[in-house]
Amino acid sequence: MDVVQYVFSMSDSPAREELRKILVAEQLPAMPQSALSVLKLENDLAKVNINDLVRPIETDPGLAAQVLKFLNSSAFGFQSSISNIRQGIALVGIRIVKNFVLWKAVFSLIPKSKSGTFDVAALWQDSLRRAMFARYLLMELKCGDPEMTFAGALLQDMAIPLLLKLKQAEYSPVLDRLPKSGGKRLSQIERETFGWDHADAGYVLGQHWKLPELLTHLISSHLEIDKVEEIYKQQPETAVVCLSAALPTVSSDIWEEQDVFKGHFSKLFPGNVRLASLLFDRVDREFESAAALMQIQSPKLPLFGYLD
Repeated sequence: MDVVQYVFSMSDSPAREELRKILVAEQLPAMPQSALSVLKLENDLAKVNINDLVRPIETDPGLAAQVLKFLNSSAFGFQSSISNIRQGIALVGIRIVKNFVLWKAVFSLIPKSKSGTFDVAALWQDSLRRAMFARYLLMELKCGDPEMTFAGALLQDMAIPLLLKLKQAEYSPVLDRLPKSGGKRLSQIERETFGWDHADAGYVLGQHWKLPELLTHLISSHLEIDKVEEIYKQQPETAVVCLSAALPTVSSDIWEEQDVFKGHFSKLFPGNVRLASLLFDRVDREFESAAALMQIQSPKLPLFGYLD
């Protein structure tokens, strides 16, 4: 997918510019150098010296162990184990390894502790389910970039725990209002309070960390579910990430946005009434193995359990 198609929506608004000043003043954490070295490389293995990819991974023992664990996971189902990074890249391709390095690096920068009524662990459970749903949907449809979409859905709410850490006095009351908001989205409360939302903060973070433009776009656009029918044909990644944002959250037994999700899903995929339930079932079946890579516990209520 040509990233130029996404640039039109990535300009700074006054709210984003103000938010940028606020976040930069708080000394945002820096992206690990090993990840930066990997991310700047081309996605085409024919255009890359494989040593330039292998070296920064192998010089970071923690990252190397995580990449090997990922390559030997059930996601690929190789009959024999992969013993080195070079072999793994040759088997799965550079894009998959780059995207794994990318989201693991960002994941390492985000605070994971619980604060007040907001549970960051629950946020990551939600995020992983959304990411898996988004990836599997594009794989089923055979369109777009499933791996970048996985990263976009996974990191769509990455700004929330960072905002909570950096601006706890101002941001914590906003999160505390959410359970009593009468079904409002967090973004609505954020805009009423600050004039910006966590998607705007995600945009600022994406630029600060020099994330790929498409990924930054997916993160900053994930709340635009009302536009999914309009953008699906040209931007399937964006549409699918927006759909994933309306999935149920593990913090509630009630699926607040079920009607919203089903309405858009049925318009995008008319006649395919079983697709959503099949995807939910696959996410539930494969969640535990994916969660092990990120040290995330499985939710108490499976995704399939929210369906009527």
